[in-house]
Amino acid sequence: MSRSHHDAHPYGRSADDVRRRDQRLRRTRRLRVTQLTIFAILAVALIAIGVYAVGELREPVADPGVIEQKSFGDEPVELSCPEPDAVPLPPGEVTVTVLNGTSRSGLAGDVSEQLAERGYGVQSPGNTRAATGPATIVHGPQGYLAAQSVRVQIQGAQLSLDEQQEGNAVTVLIGDGFVGLEEAAAASAALEEPVDAPEGC
Repeated sequence: MSRSHHDAHPYGRSADDVRRRDQRLRRTRRLRVTQLTIFAILAVALIAIGVYAVGELREPVADPGVIEQKSFGDEPVELSCPEPDAVPLPPGEVTVTVLNGTSRSGLAGDVSEQLAERGYGVQSPGNTRAATGPATIVHGPQGYLAAQSVRVQIQGAQLSLDEQQEGNAVTVLIGDGFVGLEEAAAASAALEEPVDAPEGC
């Protein structure tokens, strides 16, 4: 069926062809506008990065030729150093948790009772697999004098720093080779003697 003369175009194209051509042109223009917008955003971003990089390069180095050390994780907690001629804390200011790392049943409870009789505050005893010697007194950054107070009570005890331990609370790990507590009179006299400064003080 022949088309009506109303659908004919003066240059030999139909009206449908003209409409399709116009639609293609509009789509092309929209695509170009979108591309130009993306390119403009990328250009602005690259310029900003370049300006920032130039600014960083122009900043003076605090100590030229030295690479600044980077820290990872939490900053280490510093040990609180005692004053010169400081003595161990009085038992009443120290809280002790005794943990048994031996096969001797009830040992942590017995030691807790003995320390309580000497004036220490005690927490519930327990067991441990972390004991590495006859007795280890674990203290925190602020608890050096508290640990020294307990050390004079326990034969052969060694000190160990744990940054997570708080205040004057200490933990006593009893292991194989544990002998027992010092004589009460000798321990009481040792509480009046100045302590040695810990390493790093």
